[in-house]
Amino acid sequence: MNTDLQLVPESLLKKRHDLDALKARRAAALLSNPRTSRKNVSKKQLRILKPETILCQARARKNAVIRYNRVQKKGMQKRVSNDKVVKKKYWDEDREEEIEESEVLRQKELEASAAAEAENEVSDAEEDVTSKKKKKNRPTEAHVQEIPYCANSIGASTIFCTLIRPAVHTTPKTVRRTLSTLRLRKVHEGVFLQYTPAVRKMLHLVEPYVLYGVPSVETIGDLVRRRGFCKIDGKRVQISDNNIIEEQLGDAGLICVEDLIAVLTSKEISDEAFGRVSKFLWPFRMSARKSKFQKRMLDLKDGKLYGDQGEVMNGYIREML
Repeated sequence: MNTDLQLVPESLLKKRHDLDALKARRAAALLSNPRTSRKNVSKKQLRILKPETILCQARARKNAVIRYNRVQKKGMQKRVSNDKVVKKKYWDEDREEEIEESEVLRQKELEASAAAEAENEVSDAEEDVTSKKKKKNRPTEAHVQEIPYCANSIGASTIFCTLIRPAVHTTPKTVRRTLSTLRLRKVHEGVFLQYTPAVRKMLHLVEPYVLYGVPSVETIGDLVRRRGFCKIDGKRVQISDNNIIEEQLGDAGLICVEDLIAVLTSKEISDEAFGRVSKFLWPFRMSARKSKFQKRMLDLKDGKLYGDQGEVMNGYIREML
């Protein structure tokens, strides 16, 4: 018996076994889909497309063309209002969270029924017991605050628009051309636009691909300061100093970041000044509202979240900053 041999720890044996299994999986993957390298560039990768995928892409492209032509010819018709739409959201001060309108209506019905029972000569003791049971863990009307907000962008001078769906090869050329006119070429990029009738028509044409609304002054300031980049000689340069603004826009009277924010928020600014500022600013590169882990593993979906969001866009911008 050879006593010079040493025993190999079990953890090391398991690690070697895992490495061998990993090498075997990589070798099997290379056989089915070889990687391109400098030595082997001529070989093409093996790509498998299911017939269902091709049919689905063709159907989506056809539907997009039909919608684009219909909106271009007839407009949005009854789906879009020309009047300012004001809605309400409810904030519970006790729980410090937003609650739904159905919960508030349910609470009002409970209070009305309690008042009717009190009129029917219900004893004080029974009334106290029933009221405690009904009011437990429910928002009271005194602690619920109604906050009105604008649900569309009618009447706004400046809006912020971001691309939420990538314009790929299956996207119709007319849609890609309209998105390029709006300077939306990459997914999760956003730009400031003047909400004119022409811009509104273009946004209606590409509405399933964009998310837009009215940003507040604070949101515009955070966007410019935190994600602000400018275009100088075709290059993307960070706005790190006011001297950059003064060199490029000094002849227009703009010398600092506050002047840019004033132009983007003012309702009486000229089209020429807004055009110079929008061309000076590089499209804002935003983050995705939900990560790939949330979308794939947690199976979270936005549903029909696209198009005009009004003042609710401030919350979405905060999530993408």
